[in-house]
Amino acid sequence: MKEIIMSLDRIINTLPMPKEFFEVASSTETRNRVNVDIIRYQPNNKISPNNEHITIVMDSGENLISYNNYSFKEGGNLPDDQSAIETAVNILNQILPDYSKYLSYMRTDYQYRSYTNVEGKQVEIPVMWIKFAHNNGTYNWVTLGPNSAIIEIEIESEWDYMHGRRSTEMWNNDDWVLARRGEGPQLQAPSALA
Repeated sequence: MKEIIMSLDRIINTLPMPKEFFEVASSTETRNRVNVDIIRYQPNNKISPNNEHITIVMDSGENLISYNNYSFKEGGNLPDDQSAIETAVNILNQILPDYSKYLSYMRTDYQYRSYTNVEGKQVEIPVMWIKFAHNNGTYNWVTLGPNSAIIEIEIESEWDYMHGRRSTEMWNNDDWVLARRGEGPQLQAPSALA
């Protein structure tokens, strides 16, 4: 666990972590046929689905694989398309400079992200989902919120073309984890089967 925290310290200037957040859970799971470490941070010990939290997934080489920030605040404006792409490219270059050399921009989608905060209020924001293809055949993305806040980073997501959905496990998604445990319904495509 100490090694993962040291890795996180190296990229803390790029990836926000609220001061009041602390580690509440960690596990080692399989993602794309290799072991990864999943760490969840929150402002309190009570874990409930889709609550205020940050989930980080790192591989055994201490590389960031996934970052999901559900501590964002409402308000602010989304960046323009070109600025958003430049910000996404800069983030990927900072986190994985060698890997990001082989990424090609695909498209930007406008979506929404939400969570339930500690007061029980639903917090929702518009986001820009900026998708890249890697020459290894995987898909990668950076999701930005208002004021260019970093909401998500996803590295090496594989696609199941036969079934029209993601094949990479979604350990950073509470609803997917519930489905995997048999405690919730399967997610619809394009989400991965649990």
